[in-house]
Amino acid sequence: MCMVSEPQPGLCSGIEPLLTPYAGYDVGVADEYDTNVGEIITDARDAAEADVGIVGIPFDTACVAGPRGSRLGPKAVRDELTHGTCYNPGLDVDISRGIDVVDYGDVDVDQTDVLAAHGRVEQALTAITADGVVPVSIGGDHSLTYPTAKAMMNAVDGDVGVINIDAHHDVRHSHGGELSSGTPFRRLLEDDADQLAGENFVELGLSGWHNSKYYVDWVRDIGAEIVTARDVHQDGTEHAVERALDAATDGTAAVFVSVDIDVLDAGSAPGTCAPSPGGLHTHQLLELVYQLGRHDLIRGFDLHEVAPPLDADGVTAKAGAAVVTQFLGARRASQ
Repeated sequence: MCMVSEPQPGLCSGIEPLLTPYAGYDVGVADEYDTNVGEIITDARDAAEADVGIVGIPFDTACVAGPRGSRLGPKAVRDELTHGTCYNPGLDVDISRGIDVVDYGDVDVDQTDVLAAHGRVEQALTAITADGVVPVSIGGDHSLTYPTAKAMMNAVDGDVGVINIDAHHDVRHSHGGELSSGTPFRRLLEDDADQLAGENFVELGLSGWHNSKYYVDWVRDIGAEIVTARDVHQDGTEHAVERALDAATDGTAAVFVSVDIDVLDAGSAPGTCAPSPGGLHTHQLLELVYQLGRHDLIRGFDLHEVAPPLDADGVTAKAGAAVVTQFLGARRASQ
């Protein structure tokens, strides 16, 4: 059962020193017949309650696989959100009503200290989750999934499931004793809280010639579920979602979903530190996010590794914004 505190006036109460407010969404030309996604997002400082809360984490110091730049991801994804409207005809879902979305701003992180940055993220998101809000964190390098998912663990009484939608396993040993974007899920699995069992961990989207057999064998040995990008291509998204949820929800009180944008094929997401030829198609990722995001055990979601300096015409940031909007649609549909 989730341990949820009574919301206090102003959702940022108690964590404001950890946050830098977001300047706001520029929705451009208003249209009385259309609602822009930016128009439905309220400043968390002015809200007493919410269903979903957007949190930026502009941090990429732990990126070791390639060039950095994902610290600029939160702004780029937010900017692209305002190019979207609130209705999806394929899903017949309208997020202009029936869901309360707030923006907490960015976690004010120390770019020179990975552990300190992670600690601030964990503290802020633990409070947000305990208030009954589902955080949508936008990073940032993938090391950040340790504090974002750990925050959900802190706010939940019971075992949890974690689904990593990623071209890479990210269960590496520390690089030279230091934490990195390749280590978050090993940290969660080996965390002293012992809330994430191997059987409740899912690797969804592993692809190409990007992964070590040593680590994939370890993932199998702990009993985790592996659904590769090739599995999704051959068997479809519905089967992938069924396998992922069967594992992540088995005996758990809550589930966290993490998306590394490099799970997409390199042609669809060039703006990331480790592009992945042979990855998922954009429509496959969006369908996975929608089907997973509707489940009633979902208590946290993050998106990482959108790196605007590496992007081509904002293609990857647009894909990231689509992922966030798709998750909002999933939460609306779940109600």
